[in-house]
Amino acid sequence: MPKLKCKAENCAYNYDWLCKKSFIDVDGVESKTKSQTACMSFRDSKEANNDVEFASFEGKPSINTEIYCDAVNCVYEKNQKCYADRVEILKDNSDKNKHATHCQTFEPID
Repeated sequence: MPKLKCKAENCAYNYDWLCKKSFIDVDGVESKTKSQTACMSFRDSKEANNDVEFASFEGKPSINTEIYCDAVNCVYEKNQKCYADRVEILKDNSDKNKHATHCQTFEPID
């Protein structure tokens, strides 16, 4: 499992740069750049307070997190899983979408 560092501070699963989920989903089927990827497991901490699903997934934060990945143009993706040693998820504050997160480890194949 990759070592995950999450810099999405306003994510409900983030705890001291680690993730409380046992797995995350990274999207970006047609991605050619890091900014075209997204952590689909992101939940805004302000909105998650009333989310029943969030409560059922809460666990111990871990540096090792399974990462399911749809960014098929990434050198680390194989059979919808990430095989990078380390993965960093970043919250993009410049993006007007308050949920915008990106996989900073994404490296295009070409």
